[in-house]
Amino acid sequence: MSKFAQAAEETNGDPIQDVSGDNDLLFLKKQKEDEIRMKLDQFARELSQVKKQRDQH
Repeated sequence: MSKFAQAAEETNGDPIQDVSGDNDLLFLKKQKEDEIRMKLDQFARELSQVKKQRDQH
């Protein structure tokens, strides 16, 4: 039995639904990673500003 046939059998014969679910998970994961990157960039900017202010005093 091929791996595709075996996977289709394990997903109750609906491999398309399984792939669609994987795509959704990948999309959500990428979206969350992008959100975290944006927050880290914002934090880095704020940290840089604070450091500049400290160096001026």
